[in-house]
This record gives sequence, C-alpha cells and structure tokens, in this order.
Amino acid sequence: MRRSGKIGGVDVIAKLDEVLRGAVEDGATPGCVALVWRDGAQRYLGAHGRLASHAAAGALASKPVTPETVYDLASLTKVLATTTLIARSVGRGQLALEHELPESLAIDGYRPSLRDLLEHAAGLEAHREFFFDPWSLGPARREALIEAVRRVPPATAPRTRAIYSDLGFLLLGAWLEQLGGERLDALFVEHVAGPLGAAGQIGYLALDRPPVFERERIAATEVYAGPVQRWHGLRRRLDQRVAHGVVHDDNCVISTGVAGHAGLFGTVAGVLAIARAWLERRLPGVPSWAQGHMGELFTTASTVPGSTRRLGFDGPAPDGSGSTGTALASGSFGHLGFTGTSLWIDPDRQAIYVLLSNRVHPSRDNQAILALRRSFHEQACAL
Repeated sequence: MRRSGKIGGVDVIAKLDEVLRGAVEDGATPGCVALVWRDGAQRYLGAHGRLASHAAAGALASKPVTPETVYDLASLTKVLATTTLIARSVGRGQLALEHELPESLAIDGYRPSLRDLLEHAAGLEAHREFFFDPWSLGPARREALIEAVRRVPPATAPRTRAIYSDLGFLLLGAWLEQLGGERLDALFVEHVAGPLGAAGQIGYLALDRPPVFERERIAATEVYAGPVQRWHGLRRRLDQRVAHGVVHDDNCVISTGVAGHAGLFGTVAGVLAIARAWLERRLPGVPSWAQGHMGELFTTASTVPGSTRRLGFDGPAPDGSGSTGTALASGSFGHLGFTGTSLWIDPDRQAIYVLLSNRVHPSRDNQAILALRRSFHEQACAL
C-alpha cells in the first residue's frame, strides 16, 4: 500500500486519511474503506472506523474496519453484476440493445428495449414498496415480486426523461435469468467473479444459500428500532433487529437477496477487480475483437434530454452538483449505492475511485455521505 503522495508540497495521502477519519468521527458513517487506482497501480488504500456503532450490533461495534471488510454494495449491483452480465451477452451476440423485453416479462403489453432499460429511459416508475400495502410481500417471494413489478404502469413515455428505476433493473435481472437458465447469483459467479478471480471477494448473499462471507467480516447496516416504519414488518419476519449479513434493500429481501438492482456484498478488492475489467477493456467472456466496442458502447452518454446516464452506468453532473463535484473528467462513468458505496472510473486519468461505507447504520436518514463523497473525490483525484 502506498502511504506517501506529496503533490506541490501537500501530502495527499495524509489529507485523504484526514477526510475519511474525520467523516467517521463526525458520524457520517461508522466506518469505511477507500481505494484509488491509477495508471495500473494502487495509489491509496485506507480503512477507517468500526463495523458498527449502535449497541444493538453487539461485538461489531468494537471491531475495526480492514481492507477485507465486506460491505452491502446496494445499487453498485446494477453495474458490477447486471450491466456486466448484459455487456457480456451483447458482446457475444446473444442480446442486442434493440431487443425488447421478453413477452413473459412485459408490463401490461409494454416491452421496453434493452437500451431504454439500461439508460433508465423506459419511463418506468423509480420504486415501489412491494413489502407494504397493497402488496405486502414477504421474504423469498421472487416470482410474486416480478409479477408485481409487471403490474406497475409506466410513469411516462419512453425516452422523454430519465427516471432512475429499480423496477427496470429488477426486470433486467429476470431477463438475464431467462437467457442464462440460472439464477443471478450463479450467473455472476460463473461469468463475472469467477473468471476475474474475485469469487471470494464479491458475491450475492442469498437467503436460501450458505453465506459466502464470514459474518464477522460484514459491516452492519440499518438498526430497526425507534418509531415503527413501513419496512420494519419485513424485518420482523426475519427476526432481525439489525441488518447484518442480509441485504439492506427491502425489495431485494423479497427477491431472496438476489436481484438485478441490489444484493451484492463485497470487499474493495472485489469491486476493483470488476472495475479494472471495464477500465482495461477485458470484460470476461467478451471476444477480444469486441472489447473496445463494448467499452465505448456502454459508456457513451444517453441522448435523453437532461440525462447523465450511460448504459447501466451514470456520468458526472455537468454542473458539478453530483457526488464527484467537478473532480472527474466528463468521460468518467460510475454509480452510487444507497448504503453508502460508490465506484467511479475515469478513462482519461486511467483511474478508479472506490468508497465503501455503511452510512445507513444505524439509520437510513443519515445524509452526511453527500459531503463525504465530494470531499473524497476532490482529494483522490489529486493523486
């Protein structure tokens, strides 16, 4: 691990440590792991804080974060698993961006294209609480969840505006399962994590399978205490007072912990392995002659008015209002995760920036991650 990085007399490594350590001390998150990779080498790796802070998490509150700590990656699943698997299928000629959603997954006859779903441009609603009225679905109801998604009417016509949609990625996950003949967790190991040598560092934690990580390595997420919330009932069915070793996303719980929009857990090394495959254009299973084309195709900005989306990925906000501020080049691409995770890839700098945290512990109401993300990228981009 490189532990010095003076630029213009400023020790950037020390400044990064200060930013991340300060965020922990100020309660932005109980702990975090951050990594900067540039020009084929690791420039920074730092682990700060504890796996939990609330007494309900027990011994986790005294356990320090290390680079081997496993975090709930939340919506990083959309790019690390779903988008990567789709790019593999497109590169192999099994799918095309013009293909429409299979009839068996159609939304009241509406079959958006693969491109529109990936760009969050299909007009689908952003989110629905399928664990609450009128659905009230419980854990491990995967088929019922997809049927419920198919009954939510679109919010707008396709390609009129971007709506960041978990529903669209739930359908993309189901589409991949139909195409591959296996569940997403198996497809991910077989076609992504396994070939990249990351199977022990990143994967789904399915409710119906043995855990792939030791529980003492996993950071806790939400504590289900205080005033009763709509999502508490779902956790009572799991006898969980603290989300630990079970995905934080409530609709993913209904999907047995395995879905196209959420469900991955991993270490910083696991995230880096897949990010490098995108940066270096060596996506597993994609023929060598198609690698460059896939890289360009999936990271080109959407033509939808006002959208920052790519295919699966997001891009920096042109006005600097996003999580990366003005630190990253316009050609950068990445994604955020609700639990406090983020991944950004900057081809111009040949750089990767990973920040993993559990900012939803003890409560999802904590919004201090917004400032932390911006500060991290401002400092990290100086390396």
